[in-house]
Amino acid sequence: MYRLSIYDTQFSEEAAVLKHYGLDNLNPEYWEEEPDNRKSVRYSMSDFNNGIAGDELSDDVDPLGLKKSVLGQDTPGKFGLDDFDKEKLQIFVGTKSFNPKFFLHKVHNDTPYADLLRGAKFLRYTLDQKSEELRSLVQDNFDRFVSAKNTIDTVYGEMKAQSLNAESDYGVSKLDKALSEASDRAEQLFGPVLANRNKAEKIRSTLSVLEKYKYFFNLPSNLMDSIKQQKYDVAIRDYKKGKVVLDSTMGAEGADTNGSGSYSSEREYDETALSVQYRRVFDKVWLEVDKIMEEMKDQLFEQLTEPWRSMEEQEKTINILLELETAEDPVWHYLDSQYKFIIDLLKESYKEQLSKIETLKETLPKNSSSDKDLAIRLKKSIRNVNIRDFDSLIAGKEMDVQMWKAILEIVKSLSDLLLRCLPDFWKLSKSFMDGKFQKSPAVLSANKRRRQGMDLRKVDQCEKMASGVIELYASFLSELFALSPVPNEIPDTPTIKYENPSFVPLHSDSVTTCYFLTRILNEMNECVNDINSINMASDASGTLSQLMDQARWRFLEVICQAWNADAKNFYLLEDWTLDQDNREITNFLRNFHIFHKYNSRSAYKIASQNYIPDNDNDKSSTIPENYLFKIKETFLNSLYAYLEGLVHLVFTEYTPLEPVVEREPTDIIHKSRIDPSQMDSRILLTISNLSNLKQLMIPRIVNQFETAYKCSMADDTQALNTVVDQLDGILFDDYIKRKTEIVRNIIINGILSNEIDWSNISKPGEVHSFVYEALLSLVLVHAQISDIAKPLINRALTALLESMAIDCLEAFQKVEKFSLGGMCQATLEIEFMNQTLSQYVTPQAQETLQIIYTTIEQLYDTTSGTDRLDSELSSVKQFLVDGRKNTSLQFLCFKKPK
Repeated sequence: MYRLSIYDTQFSEEAAVLKHYGLDNLNPEYWEEEPDNRKSVRYSMSDFNNGIAGDELSDDVDPLGLKKSVLGQDTPGKFGLDDFDKEKLQIFVGTKSFNPKFFLHKVHNDTPYADLLRGAKFLRYTLDQKSEELRSLVQDNFDRFVSAKNTIDTVYGEMKAQSLNAESDYGVSKLDKALSEASDRAEQLFGPVLANRNKAEKIRSTLSVLEKYKYFFNLPSNLMDSIKQQKYDVAIRDYKKGKVVLDSTMGAEGADTNGSGSYSSEREYDETALSVQYRRVFDKVWLEVDKIMEEMKDQLFEQLTEPWRSMEEQEKTINILLELETAEDPVWHYLDSQYKFIIDLLKESYKEQLSKIETLKETLPKNSSSDKDLAIRLKKSIRNVNIRDFDSLIAGKEMDVQMWKAILEIVKSLSDLLLRCLPDFWKLSKSFMDGKFQKSPAVLSANKRRRQGMDLRKVDQCEKMASGVIELYASFLSELFALSPVPNEIPDTPTIKYENPSFVPLHSDSVTTCYFLTRILNEMNECVNDINSINMASDASGTLSQLMDQARWRFLEVICQAWNADAKNFYLLEDWTLDQDNREITNFLRNFHIFHKYNSRSAYKIASQNYIPDNDNDKSSTIPENYLFKIKETFLNSLYAYLEGLVHLVFTEYTPLEPVVEREPTDIIHKSRIDPSQMDSRILLTISNLSNLKQLMIPRIVNQFETAYKCSMADDTQALNTVVDQLDGILFDDYIKRKTEIVRNIIINGILSNEIDWSNISKPGEVHSFVYEALLSLVLVHAQISDIAKPLINRALTALLESMAIDCLEAFQKVEKFSLGGMCQATLEIEFMNQTLSQYVTPQAQETLQIIYTTIEQLYDTTSGTDRLDSELSSVKQFLVDGRKNTSLQFLCFKKPK
């Protein structure tokens, strides 16, 4: 008990020291800068006077005792070090950062000197008190140090007294005995464990084998994981590595069993037995591996039949199967399955799209549309082409547009499928035929050499399969468009009648037909060009070339037929609206030019060997003779049909194509200023249209045709101009004839009227009213022509003047005789007409007028006062001047412009 008390005292003292100094052990190696939490002894002046102990004061009390707090606070308090920054810590005397100068500067910078002296005395008093405490501490604990020294001496003496020496094992003999007993006890407890030592060794040996060949035993699960993740290259690598491990392991174990004898017979027996034992395990594992690899082969072969896999994936799959040396050729397996898939896909797509067309045909109206309905459709199509609004053209809800879109969809669908499948199929076939998937003959096994020979026999079959796909594509399009061989000879006689094939929608105008046929041919042409670019067999190329030739000819026939049909009914589009740029012709000409140009260009696109885009100015393509003959024939026929329609317009009552819509006031300037219900108005505008047609339109469109098709049309142009002249003459003569009849009646009735006795007129007077009436009728004609076709004024009035002169001559020839006054009166009236219409007098009219003067002179009765002739002629001149002056406003339109 005494010993324990000594030890307790010692330990408690050490703990107190460690705690006091904040140490972990009694032998510190470095000084730790920690906040000094020990309480500093600081006193105030009141403490100095009253003798209060320093440990009762606060941390922030002034050590000089002059202030309650160094912080300037009224009430002192305790503060942690974290409450202040480093600068403030310098004014606390209890910290290691205390700076006397800084303290005096910050705390007592305004303290009087006398106070500082008193504070210094207070500080010395405080230090004396601290020294006294330290002396008291040593004096109070001196007995403890003495007691500790005595305790140590006592313990040492007892150790000698108890014989704790080497002879008595320093007092541990009992411990040794206890350990011996524990050893015996352990021997009894662990005996069975030691008995199983041999078994443990054997288990350890087996585990070492498993650990050594851990990769091999994990091979089945690794293969299954790789196959599940479709990492077939990793699976093959692991498979080959496992096979190498298997072969090397089996060989190594055989060498161990037939060693050099350096091992004991027992060890050799154990090695041999173990080898036989795990050989069976290895074989079982490898059997599972083979089963997994067979399943992977089946999976890869299944992937080869999946048509939408990319070519890169399929080539990778084929190479994997070739690397596995499968019994079936993977290349041929892929080609065969892909060929069947492409064939079935083309058939299915064609059948599905064709059924849609048949459904649309069933919804078509059974009765045929009227020419008026077709003309409305054509007018709308021309308007869309003029503003290049092809989206509106194809967005129409009309049944023919829906039919065309369905036909276009068939071609696009078949072409897209062909381009999606055939290039990859041919690429792999070409690689197969070129031996890309064959290894070097030096490393080929006998089985692979036999398979290589078999592949060579299938080369021809590959070409036949590719050609079969092309032929199926061509056969579907041939059936759809009812294609037939292209005639090589130009027919001797023009085409009289042509029946449209069944695929052409009923009631489709030529512009819509041209648009869709050019798009369809473009789709086919792009598909054929792409197929030809992969350099397939010549048979396939020939099939595609024949398909395109026949399609071009068939499409050209359809376009020409629609072109001719629309040209015959084109006159229905005339609404007698004046052209905005030329107010003397109608929009009819502009629409026909758009119609004719678009159809002509579409025919060129169809007939040319290469498709020409709209913005391509290169016209280098050569048009075959039979195509050129067909297009030229249609080109001319449509022009003649158009001219024929012009005549029909004039002599047929005008009926608006569509209901008349009231225009806004801003649209008045764009409307015609004529009344189309009047024949005169229609004739004049038609004559003006014919003039523009001859002078501008025909030369322009013929020149465009000659440039594009590289042919001469001089004779055809002359023939067209002849027809235009004939029509012009017919229409103009009809107009003049009706106007002349009015003037003739006025003239004849005026000259031969009973109210005028030419033989009894004593002296000339004013111009008779019939002359004014005849001239006013010409003013009306002038006004009518000026309002409709101003360039025709001179031509019309010239013709009317010539006719009026003839009428005057005919009438005066029926007069028996003229007196002097009658002769002067007749001369006055003829001269009045002559001078009023002077700018329209032609040589022929002048000649007729001279004959009139001669006739009047011949019928003059010389017995009726020839002596007054000069004076009467003077009065005639005066009457002529007065008459011209008085009618200058009425006949101002006849005045020749300056």
